[in-house]
Amino acid sequence: MGQQQSKDELLYQQVNYGNIDGIKSLRREGAGLEWIDREGKTPLIAACMNPELFNVAKALIELGANVNGYRPGRHAGTPLHHAAKRGLDQTVKLLLSHGASALMMNDDCQTPLDVARSKGFSNVVRAIEDHVCLFSGWLLELYGPGFLNLLAPQLLSRKVWVVILPCGSRNLRKPLKLELVVYNGAQ
Repeated sequence: MGQQQSKDELLYQQVNYGNIDGIKSLRREGAGLEWIDREGKTPLIAACMNPELFNVAKALIELGANVNGYRPGRHAGTPLHHAAKRGLDQTVKLLLSHGASALMMNDDCQTPLDVARSKGFSNVVRAIEDHVCLFSGWLLELYGPGFLNLLAPQLLSRKVWVVILPCGSRNLRKPLKLELVVYNGAQ
């Protein structure tokens, strides 16, 4: 058991060095991909926190790492939460393309989309929205007194970009909750 744990830990260390060949070799020898360090990070979470480790994250996913592996605690979240928090749009797209849940909440009740919005990473917000949206497109927004809309609707309207997203509803017996996001222009 102790030897297996040390192989798992060694694989984790190879992630931090960016040594893909070492990771693959250790995996062939039976090392696990879900070892957790003292801070609660798996190898994939560690790779998703560093923009220079994109290829390492890709290799770990190809080897079978859990894209929804959860890190509890103060800096909680999945690999997608951590990539979104750092604005790593390519890593976010990689995780989403391999089945990462964009609606899973962390201990602060935030989805990866919420995390990206709070950090102002519009490229990550767009990547997640594109992946989970039910509708996106232009709508005509009318404003002003109702009688003026009848006389001159073109003067009291503007085009807005809208996105309709599912919200993280955990109860399948209740209707799906949706979020309408309105932007001034195409994002």
